[in-house]
Amino acid sequence: MRITLCQQKCRRPALTHGELKEWLWTTHGVCVTQATVSLTLKRSDELLAMAADTNVPPPRLALRTHQVVQYSQMELVFKHWFFEQ
Repeated sequence: MRITLCQQKCRRPALTHGELKEWLWTTHGVCVTQATVSLTLKRSDELLAMAADTNVPPPRLALRTHQVVQYSQMELVFKHWFFEQ
């Protein structure tokens, strides 16, 4: 869906983020926020390049990279605490 959004923006560059949000809702029945549209369009070059690359399998397009946790012990303690609740 993100690639479709980027392609629509390329086809019709005058559309605002709000109009693209409405287009997604009316065309595909997908409800997103304007912030989601904005963040997706920031990554549009990367998404369109990955879509054009035949060596990248489609599920890879949906993945986002996660940052390495700086304080791994604190993360583990927090995880244990969270799941105990």
